Amino acid sequence: MNIHLKKNLYVSSFLGLAVLLAACSDKNETPLPEAKTGIESCIRNVHIYRDGDMWAGTIQISDGKISALGAPDGCKAYAGTGTKILDLGGAWIYPGFVDTHAHLLGIGLREMTLNLEGTKSLKEVVTKLAEEVEKTPKGETVYGRGWIETHWPEHRFPNRHDLDAVSPDNPVILQRADGHAVVVNSAALKAAGITRETKPPFGGDILKDENGAPTGMIIDNAMSLIEGLKPKLTPERRRAAYIKASEVYARYGWTGLHSMSAIAADVPLIEELSDTGKLKIRVYNAVDLEGADALLDEIAKNGPRVNRNGRVVTRAIKLYMDGALGSRGAALLAPYSDDPGNSGLLV
Repeated sequence: MNIHLKKNLYVSSFLGLAVLLAACSDKNETPLPEAKTGIESCIRNVHIYRDGDMWAGTIQISDGKISALGAPDGCKAYAGTGTKILDLGGAWIYPGFVDTHAHLLGIGLREMTLNLEGTKSLKEVVTKLAEEVEKTPKGETVYGRGWIETHWPEHRFPNRHDLDAVSPDNPVILQRADGHAVVVNSAALKAAGITRETKPPFGGDILKDENGAPTGMIIDNAMSLIEGLKPKLTPERRRAAYIKASEVYARYGWTGLHSMSAIAADVPLIEELSDTGKLKIRVYNAVDLEGADALLDEIAKNGPRVNRNGRVVTRAIKLYMDGALGSRGAALLAPYSDDPGNSGLLV
């Protein structure tokens, strides 16, 4: 069977389902038994992928959850009964796709600030930065995230000179996609008091040029040196970021994510947003150890923490041993082939 995926279609009323339009299967389908009555929705004209099997039929939903699968004509019995009938026109339905390593808060902040995801060159990053600086008051920090240089034609990290060309007065902090590095401009270095004499903290690095001056690239734990320059994360902004992140994921058809390094103090907020219908996806939290003692004691005593609607689960922790490969912070047994003096960082 050759399935040609044409486009994503997310059906928000399904818990744990993503819909992808595709060509129909020529496989012999065996219908399941009819479902019981008393359902709120019946989805028909749909092909279902279940545990390695393709099957055509109907999906019946009660209390917002799938209650049964029925035969292809299984929705007929509910016509005129008040049950909502949804015809998907032969779409394929798959079990929900879950991102198993993401940062919910970071995704939201990326969408709310200078979003550099998908930039194809350093030149494009600088162009987007110039546009952002143009509408930012003089002296105010410009913050963005999402760039990754791996496939740029320039084949290098950005540096402070690149950013200085379009932002001589505003401090600039641009975080790499992996979250393990930032590039800052000269104004940010000055505001943070970072000079050629500055020693990076354990588990961090301040990259220097051939003359010993900071290039603007700051790695892992050294990012704490510029933390105070970032725009303040108010409670309102934090709430908006979580909502925005869930909307982005839902729009692309994801039904859940595992949120790594989740902030323990934010768990009640995430649960509240889910219980009130503002969080559009399921979330599995792996919390950062910092400030998590009380939460972890609770989990050790009572088991996994689950919110009222069951869509937010907190039961894991995120630990760091070293940095990331892309930002040359992952600890290696030998130096990086393209950075002979560097074997990475233990954090």
